[in-house]
Amino acid sequence: MGTALEVNHVWKKFNRGEFNNSLRDAIPAMLKRLVGLGPSRTELQKNEFWALKDVNFKVEEGESVALIGHNGAGKSTLLKIFSKILKPNRGSIKVNGRMRALIEIGSGFHGDLTGRENIFLNGSILGMSRQEIQSKFDAIVDFAGIEEFLDMPVKRYSSGMYARLGFAVAAHLDPEILIVDEVLAVGDTAFQRKCLGKMNEVAHEGRTVVFVSHNMTAVRNLCPRAILFDHGEMLDDGPTFSIVNKYYSLIRKTQHQLVDSCRSGAQKARIINVLTGSSEDTLSINGYCDCYGPLQIRIYFEVYEPVENPVFSFTIIDGQEIHMLACATRNINVQLPPLTKNGYMDFFIDHLPLNAGLYIFGTAILEKTGNTENRIDHFVGDSSLTVMNVDFDNWLIRDKYSLRCFTPFKYNLVQE
Repeated sequence: MGTALEVNHVWKKFNRGEFNNSLRDAIPAMLKRLVGLGPSRTELQKNEFWALKDVNFKVEEGESVALIGHNGAGKSTLLKIFSKILKPNRGSIKVNGRMRALIEIGSGFHGDLTGRENIFLNGSILGMSRQEIQSKFDAIVDFAGIEEFLDMPVKRYSSGMYARLGFAVAAHLDPEILIVDEVLAVGDTAFQRKCLGKMNEVAHEGRTVVFVSHNMTAVRNLCPRAILFDHGEMLDDGPTFSIVNKYYSLIRKTQHQLVDSCRSGAQKARIINVLTGSSEDTLSINGYCDCYGPLQIRIYFEVYEPVENPVFSFTIIDGQEIHMLACATRNINVQLPPLTKNGYMDFFIDHLPLNAGLYIFGTAILEKTGNTENRIDHFVGDSSLTVMNVDFDNWLIRDKYSLRCFTPFKYNLVQE
């Protein structure tokens, strides 16, 4: 197999604001660049910043690779360089094969042309004959589900309709390299599932896929390899499982700083650590358990003033910051003894009803007074839980507000 994409020490910079505020400034600046007296394209000038810094990697033919990182990490900038929308200031990009990029809603579409005409336009851009396009036409229309609006100018399409047609065209016109950015986020849940299934199919056909997404479940299921970006730099490149863990570590550091700086409540007690695992012997800050297997959660706390009627709770949160499962001692009408000493609270779940994936925790201590509960401390910590036994055919994409559930649990409170 050959190399489909090659990124050779690429740097890309942008200017914060306008280059020139008037034509009077723009003309001398242009003349200086023409005669070689202006600022270098490869050096950083005032009000400029590096969006990409010395990015260097290869993607082999038939490989599926995810680019992950926070917003502003440089992922979309790199995809635009792949697509020749932007040029690097330093370094070079090599693309070997017919590429189709779905980077922004409506990219590659002409707003005044109909959906039907844009399908043929995109196929022509990819170098396909009219006969080849016609052979794929029905599959594209069926996948997009917009047959009723096919002869309407696409400038009248909603963002969801744009995304449907754009992905259908990109995936069905047989590109050798398919690049997909987070544009799928505008689609509804059913269409997202449909798109991810199609991308999985494309990958198994031996075509190259580069996928940018914040949906870590989809990333893990689709791409064996991932590359982590942070503030324009390529932090790591390797197996998706370990790279996603590092991505979550970055998120947790940021969240920890934010949460720790704005912790509110009476502060009579404070959560200092959370450990998880399948049993007492496996408890760890980065714990593991099996899908539908046993889980133990240990919340360590310090007490500064007595908490008379404490309530402990925790929430398990996935990579899309969706609260998947919540448990609290109030749910089983339990009366805990007052907190007077440092200690820990254990939660035991016999069968964890969560899909395989990586999760983080939100934990809280509250004090019940009459019919009200006052927050003592709330903490989203550095701990994570990896649920094992991946089912690659099970795409976990559901409505955000339908996921909160209660599962039976046991507890044990220990004070020193």
